[in-house]
Order: sequence, then structure tokens, then C-alpha cells
Amino acid sequence: MQQATGPPGASPFDAIIAQNYPGAWGVELAVYRNGALLYAQGYGLRDRGLPDTYGHGSFWGVPPPETVLGLPRGQFAPDANTIYELASVSKEFTAGAILLLQQDGKLSVDDPVSKYFPSFPNGNAIALRNLLQHSSGLVDYNNFGDYPDFTDAYHAFVANGQTDYTPIVDRLATFPLDFLPGTAFEYSNTNYLLLAMIAAKVSGQPLGTFLGQRIFGPLGMTHTQQGFPAGKVTDFALGYETWNGAIDRAVQWNLPWLAGCGGLSSTVGDLELWDRAVRQPGIFTSASLTQMFAPGPFPQSFGTYAFGWIINTLNGHRYIYHDGAFGGFQTINATFPDDNIEIILLTNEGTGTLPYAVIPALFNTALTASAPQSHSTR
Repeated sequence: MQQATGPPGASPFDAIIAQNYPGAWGVELAVYRNGALLYAQGYGLRDRGLPDTYGHGSFWGVPPPETVLGLPRGQFAPDANTIYELASVSKEFTAGAILLLQQDGKLSVDDPVSKYFPSFPNGNAIALRNLLQHSSGLVDYNNFGDYPDFTDAYHAFVANGQTDYTPIVDRLATFPLDFLPGTAFEYSNTNYLLLAMIAAKVSGQPLGTFLGQRIFGPLGMTHTQQGFPAGKVTDFALGYETWNGAIDRAVQWNLPWLAGCGGLSSTVGDLELWDRAVRQPGIFTSASLTQMFAPGPFPQSFGTYAFGWIINTLNGHRYIYHDGAFGGFQTINATFPDDNIEIILLTNEGTGTLPYAVIPALFNTALTASAPQSHSTR
């Protein structure tokens, strides 16, 4: 996929980004219509260069991307191949893994959690469907310092090599449910952590390996992985945030800890390959796609949660998306299936404008744009 030609500012899309992301935030936008690239452009800086200033210390205690990947440093702009951390957009893929395993006949979304964690409190009352739709009542494990505090579980996870999630499950078992499973909606990262663990148990391999074999590889998503890329990469966005009025580096969150709820990194082009794959049967059966996008029973102001996707409408147009935010990154993968439009917005801006708030203006522009301003070279 290639970027639009010409400097930012030549397109109405550019004006929208400039209005919402002043300050040289690293933003990558890609807009597709009818399966073709309508517009792609990078803005600001994916790396602001040295010296780095951190506004506060790191609870996580993990190295930043430039250390892990040996990245060259400098003031670098993003492009269509820049890899961003996806945050909760990752949940789309975890739900997809569960549906693939159901297709394989290895589990059912109606299985109780107790089938996979026999001693788990209330496990008989919580179905995988409740985890997928955030209707389990489980507290959020990604919380430290106040109730529900998982600080000790995090330290135990790091000490065991960041592959054994048992300390989280053990700690989770000590907290009561917030409500009776299946009676309410409450967004909790715990749901997708458990789904990742179940996918690993059933498939016999880590979630990232399973996703690579069953989704990323078959779809040609060569820039997508659980955590950081394994090979040599130079085009990786660094996270930033506003702290006490200044733009600082954001501390790196622990991607293995986030697992199925927020641990992936990817590019705009790879995400469009994924969006294309869930528009019609292929790696997923028609029945799986129906389940994937069936709204849950508890509508919210932002839409209704399905299986890893949020179902909504925008000015009468069907709108299916998931967004994410953590540690210097805010992201969204937005699709409008009846209009055959996808809008993917990845940013290294951790504390300001939510991409969700920018989608309406971008969508209206995509609807009225006369012709593609760039084209796919995949």
C-alpha cells in the first residue's frame, strides 16, 4: 500500500486530522472504499527524537520498543508501513480465535468457564459468550493500587517469565462478581484475557502463534503480531502523552500481560486485510460471521457489544468498530459495511482526542470523495 502523493494539506481528510491532532502527533490514516484504497497519509512524528523525557515513572518495568527492536532514533514521520500498538482493537482477533476453534469443533461459545478452569468460582454460571460480550460480571484485572488490586499478580507474572497467567486467575478468584452473569454489561479486560487463555489451552499453542497460523499468515498480514515484531524492524511508532502540559514519552505497557485484550501491534494495511476477511465467508464460515456481528443484549451509548466488535449506527449508516487506548497509543478500526467503507486511524497520542470522535467527519468525507486519491499496490 502506498501513501497519497503530495504533502499533507492537499486533501479534505488532511484538514480533519490537522484540526484534531495538532502538535505533531504521529498519526496514520487509511480510508478504503469498495475494497480499494481511497486515501492514506501519515502525519506528525512517529518518533520525536532524543532526548526522551518521561513525565512519570514506569510501574510496568519493561523495556521500550527502541530497546527491544534496536530502533534508530530521530525525528521520523509515520507512513503506511509504520507499526503501531493496537491496544483494545486486539479484541477483534481474540474473538476471531474463539470462533475459529468453534468451527474446528474444539469448543462452543456456550461452554461454561468451568470447563477450562474447573475450580474457578462461579465458573458454571459464566459462559464463553458472556466473556465475549462483557456480560460476565468479572472485575478488570488490569488495575493496580486500588480495588481490585492485581499488583502482586503482575509481579508474579513477571517473575515467572511472562508466560504463566495462573497468578491472575488465582487473584481473580478472590473477588466477587460485580453482577450475576448475563444480566448486565461491564467492559472488563479480564474477559478477553480468559478467552486468550482458553484459546491457548484448546489449541495447544500460545494465542499469538495460533493467530499467526490461522489469521495473520493466511491473510498476508505480515506486519501483525502478538507483542513486538520478532524480526528486524525500523518503522515502529513510539508512544507519547501530554503530562503537566508538556508532550512526553509514555511508559511502555507490558504487551504479554495484556495478551488477548490488548497485546497486538500492526499497520493500517494489515488491518484492512482483516476487515476484508470478515466481510464474507472465507477463513470464517457464514455462521461464524453471523455470530461475530450479532449485537449483545445490553445496548450502551457507544453501541452494542458483539464478539470483539461494537455495533452502532452513524447518521443512519451501519457502523461496526472497535477502538483502543493505552500507554501512548489511541486507535480505531471502523467499518461501514453497507457503504463498503473502512477507516483505520492509528495514533501515538495517548491522552488527547479519541479517534472515535474523529470518525464522523472522516466518514462524511469518504462518502463524498469523488475518486481514490491513491491505490493499493499489494
